[in-house]
Amino acid sequence: MKLNKIILIAFIFSGTAALIYQVAWIRPLHFVFGSTIYTVSIIFAVFMTGLALGSWLVSKYVDKLSNLPKTYALMELGIGLYGVLLLSIFSLIPDIYRSIYPFYQNFYLFEFTQFLSIFIILLIPTTLMGATFPVVAKFYTGEKIGKGIGEIYSANNLGAILGSFLAGFILIPILGIKSTIIFAGVINILIAFLILFIAAADFSKKIIPASLVLFFIFSVFGNYNIQELYSGGFYRSQYSKELLKETDFLYYKEGLHATVAVVRDPLEGARGLLINGKGQGSTAFSDMRVNSLLAYLPFLFKPDVKESLVIGLGTGTTPGHLAQLTKVTTVEIEPAILEAAKYFEVINLNVLENPNHNLVIADGRNYLLKSKEKYDIIIPEPSDPWQSFSTLLFSKEFMELAKEHLKEGGIYTQWAPVYQMRVEDFKNFYKTFNSVFPFVAAFVNVGEKENLPVKLPTTEIILLGSEEDIFTEEKLREAFTNLPREAQEEYLPAIWINSSNDLLNLLLFVSGEMEGYADKAEYITDDNAKLEFSAAKNILLPNPEEVISNIKNFLKQK
Repeated sequence: MKLNKIILIAFIFSGTAALIYQVAWIRPLHFVFGSTIYTVSIIFAVFMTGLALGSWLVSKYVDKLSNLPKTYALMELGIGLYGVLLLSIFSLIPDIYRSIYPFYQNFYLFEFTQFLSIFIILLIPTTLMGATFPVVAKFYTGEKIGKGIGEIYSANNLGAILGSFLAGFILIPILGIKSTIIFAGVINILIAFLILFIAAADFSKKIIPASLVLFFIFSVFGNYNIQELYSGGFYRSQYSKELLKETDFLYYKEGLHATVAVVRDPLEGARGLLINGKGQGSTAFSDMRVNSLLAYLPFLFKPDVKESLVIGLGTGTTPGHLAQLTKVTTVEIEPAILEAAKYFEVINLNVLENPNHNLVIADGRNYLLKSKEKYDIIIPEPSDPWQSFSTLLFSKEFMELAKEHLKEGGIYTQWAPVYQMRVEDFKNFYKTFNSVFPFVAAFVNVGEKENLPVKLPTTEIILLGSEEDIFTEEKLREAFTNLPREAQEEYLPAIWINSSNDLLNLLLFVSGEMEGYADKAEYITDDNAKLEFSAAKNILLPNPEEVISNIKNFLKQK
């Protein structure tokens, strides 16, 4: 086979390796920088900047290169070696993040420093990737420039398609991040060795042994450590590195859709669920209360419930308590969450073994689109609205879809993290919610006058929506007395709810009191996912009092 055909085939696999890297690198970068739309944009911008820079630099000198295949092979060798070296470099990222963390109060300056940080980390491999194109193009095209460029471009893109599929659907879920990156590195190394052996045999005998030793060292001793990644970055940088390094990782899995972990807090001993490095529920009081209230509040207003739907398993607390009262179907997109939920059996009441509970592995929205089932209660428990895989569960279209699956008098229950919202954000969200469900009741996670052992701020709101006016004090009081004994004497007292009065103390408003509150707000839609962008700006500057105070001031004026 001619060398130019060999290089064309090699360029396919070069594209495969490049996209495996890109998909794999996103996970640890998400873990440290956060899985926001801005982080994703920065990573792609850095990747494309490196490609452009590499192509531009080499285009100035490509006509002067005497052995183009050898040059291409050395570039592939550099990509492979640096690719696995990144396994150790990733462990340094939390310290890099801590150094730029003081800029967080200026959003745009902070994002720019993140761009520079990621750019420096990925500069060498992405620049080398970009540099391969003009070298291969010069060698392969000959006189038929248009035909040659088209062939190598399509070959590289074909490899990129293959790499994206392999990384996301096979390699990361089965092998994990470290082995996936090593796999991509092996592709680069094999390409380099093959072409060097053909185009520069004598030189290959000198460089191949040394390269193998380096690759072995970087691969085997590469310090890709999830505990190191957790030691800083994102909102965790407000805590000391020494404290975070004492966190015990009880479970860790690179899943199909997200990185899932279960940790034990070094201070309180609480177990927490992490998705892409962000806490998504725990055995701590505040999380237990919200997740439990999501189950009990809608039931108290509709005690004749027969079937319920929960979207998102999480720690399993909400479906676990709801399954004590009725039949529950839980839809979870990430299989790794199932194993994680087993670490929370004490608070989820061993939900995965409950005969009242049915688990479906699927995307929640797609499940509703295909299903013909109707439910008395639907409770979406998405991750934070700034996470790209959750944001569309906060849209008007999704709420309308869910309403189609509610039985007559059914209740839709939605969690709202007001600690990540500004007043405008909550008004947009409330207007969207109220436009679909005309009757609304809102409960806070912590009441202003509650006598708890530790003073906690009000940080979250639970909205209940229905097409019927069913949110009455009398209904709640009556249903509370009819709750199962375990709920009244054990489960609810565990979150300091001992009577219907305790629940009513958490009532913030009903929709009739909020008329005119969000008239000038905008709808959150699939095409205008405002929360994904605005909430991402508020993560490091939480101010839940702003929203709560605004609502209370409005109610006083009424």
